Amino acid sequence: MTTPHGRRPGELGPQGPSYPLPAVHPPDQWFPGPQGHPVRQGPQPHSRPLSTGREMPLPPRNRRRRWPWVVAAGAVVVLFAALVGIGLGSGPTTTSATGSRAATTPARTPAANPATPQLAVPDVQGMTGEDAVATLGAAGFSNVIVEQNGAPVSAPVISQNPLAGHLQDTDDPIRLLAEPPPPVPHREIAARDWQLIAKSPDGHIGERIVVHGHVTQFDTATGLDAFRAGVDAVRHSRTYEYDTNTILRGTAAQLANVVNGDMFRAHVTVRGSYSYETTMGGTLTVPVLGIDAIEVTG
Repeated sequence: MTTPHGRRPGELGPQGPSYPLPAVHPPDQWFPGPQGHPVRQGPQPHSRPLSTGREMPLPPRNRRRRWPWVVAAGAVVVLFAALVGIGLGSGPTTTSATGSRAATTPARTPAANPATPQLAVPDVQGMTGEDAVATLGAAGFSNVIVEQNGAPVSAPVISQNPLAGHLQDTDDPIRLLAEPPPPVPHREIAARDWQLIAKSPDGHIGERIVVHGHVTQFDTATGLDAFRAGVDAVRHSRTYEYDTNTILRGTAAQLANVVNGDMFRAHVTVRGSYSYETTMGGTLTVPVLGIDAIEVTG
């Protein structure tokens, strides 16, 4: 029998006689423990076997235990899913035609508004504006509008909106129309007064006067509802004495019996002025009169 060094037992070698080496068990290992105290660790089953060369076993691997973190993360996910499920399941559910149930958002309940009582509108036509407002107020209506048309509040009511008997809220508007005042009668004026009006017609808009004149143009250029004439405030026997160029406007019905060259007497309202271009290339500004009534005199 030879030794691992190729010599017989008892044969001298460079370092003395050689004998079989006994089995060597790895010594106990010391590792840092909790709070820095050393902990002895015996032979581990996973260490490599010792050879005759006295190889030391590998130290145990220091593996971190990660399962507590995994468990904690899973618990958070489960808790979040449970909260979401509770939120979705809090509303009412509806069942489809296939029998499946789906969560829906809860319906909003509209705010309750106190109902305004509706009353029948009384008939106030023919009353004065003052009496009509008082009657409607006594009936419970608070929003009455009187359109006077230039008339005083004492003028009679000629129409109302809504009509009598209509049911409506007490704060809805009721409109009354008062009878307009009678028009100011047309007045006869002197020739000088007419010259002042013709000089500045825009300053006399709305005045109602009586004029005389001679038709100088009434054709397709003027149309069926207007003509041009020489006008004065007094009547003349000769056409050339009507020396103020004027435009008179009415309706086709009013002017159906008037033709070019006629002499006339008309009740008119001053409407202002009008400027137009002449055949000579110049601009002419003339008074404009609205025809209320007209008669042919020659």
